[in-house]
Amino acid sequence: MVAMLVAGAAWSAKADSPEDTGRQPLAVEAVTAAHASELVPAVITTTPHARYLSLHARMAVEASRRGWSTDDLPAFRQLLRRCEVILAAVSLRHDAVDREVHQRRAGKRRPHGVNTIAQALDGSESIDLDELSRAYSVVANGFYGTYGGIETALGLITPEVLPAPGPAAEPEALGALDQAIELALGGDVLSMADLDGAVGVCLCQVSAKTDGASLRRAYFGTDVPDPDLAAAHRASAAVLTRAVHGQPVDDNIDLMMDRLCCFTSDLPQILGGANLDHAMRWRGALLRNWSVWAWRLLWANLVAPLSGTGTREDAVAVFVAGLPSVRVRQALRDDLPPTVDGNSGLQPVEHDLNDEVGQAGGWSVLQLLRLLAVGARRADEVDGLSREAFLRYDQTGMGPVWFRGWIDDHADIPLPDAARSLAIAMFNRAEKVSRDKMQWTRTGLRMPTRLRVVGDRLRLEGREGDAPASLRLDTFASVLLQLGVLDVSDDGMTWKQGPYGTEWSPGS
Repeated sequence: MVAMLVAGAAWSAKADSPEDTGRQPLAVEAVTAAHASELVPAVITTTPHARYLSLHARMAVEASRRGWSTDDLPAFRQLLRRCEVILAAVSLRHDAVDREVHQRRAGKRRPHGVNTIAQALDGSESIDLDELSRAYSVVANGFYGTYGGIETALGLITPEVLPAPGPAAEPEALGALDQAIELALGGDVLSMADLDGAVGVCLCQVSAKTDGASLRRAYFGTDVPDPDLAAAHRASAAVLTRAVHGQPVDDNIDLMMDRLCCFTSDLPQILGGANLDHAMRWRGALLRNWSVWAWRLLWANLVAPLSGTGTREDAVAVFVAGLPSVRVRQALRDDLPPTVDGNSGLQPVEHDLNDEVGQAGGWSVLQLLRLLAVGARRADEVDGLSREAFLRYDQTGMGPVWFRGWIDDHADIPLPDAARSLAIAMFNRAEKVSRDKMQWTRTGLRMPTRLRVVGDRLRLEGREGDAPASLRLDTFASVLLQLGVLDVSDDGMTWKQGPYGTEWSPGS
């Protein structure tokens, strides 16, 4: 029998580890996930490397050629795992011996299984393929499970116990990865010369190989299993290419998209037709994500004092301590800077607030409330496709109109008092979210929360996430770079359109 400890308004049930606990305590991120799945479908944050897609499609072709059935699952897994190790090892080796070229084409994100495989490469003259294929991932199917949903959506595989080639799989084009299969089927010891000789299967080589051309057709082509998905990819690629062109490669991708889609006055002249409509959807998604991020930061700020144990009252007292003793109307309405110009063009107030924080070293509660208040004002400043995206899940996700209502309801209340009631409401919401997600596991009843009861006090286990919710733009940019739709300048400092950008991103 599992005991769940509940003391007054506190809640707790032991999770497997602090890392196993809830990551979205206020459940405000659903709108961001919905936007990302529509604007950049078949892209998730953990799939930055295009070549794993073609490798897994090539594995499906190999299984089909061999006539493998479910009885051959162990053999399939063994070959898959050996191939993934080869892909990673070749890429890490190439990164070490020719970093400038490798990172210009593949970016700076390293292959999967890097910790184990890089350690085996360090100072060695060879690697043990059998040993590494057992150690690089604890998941039986390696990283096929991570990429499989995307491969299915793109039509590269048909998901079965053993994946079958999908309608977009092109066996001849996927032959660019034959060398990985051949090495995997060979001996267990691979020398550095073996890896250097297989550079053609490196992550950075995909754009110029036949499997890269095949992947571009799957992502962006017109004769594909899901034309709407490909159309979204083409439009987002066009908008993203325009947003990053000439910008530093180390700058934040989301902020570059923000500047183009939200705060560029002549956007209709820069983008036209379907690309402009798509940019308007991005405008709503990007603006809304500022509010989502504000809520995540507010929650992290609220519970931070509980890292050394304390009560709700302790946390709330710290939360409101630095707030000015002015009424909500003044702090969150009258004192906000103009958010539009004389021509109703949006002003980058969110960026200005973010820049202030960068200089100060961290967001204050007042700054976060002002960021939410800017979002509330935006509800009347966007229209059409932007407004539709911006206000999705408004009431259930503590959205901009919801927060505008909160400001109206508390307009004549001193800000510290109003913030105190908001903090208590956040605790109550987080508890409800945690209870709604409660489930039985093999170790007992699990409630996804980092807050634990210690006697009559609370303790925060680990640290609450405070990064922006992902719109998957970083991952999409990584894929576009590897496929040659994006490129970087000769000095590696700025973005530019890639050699295949005009083919698949018309109007960019």
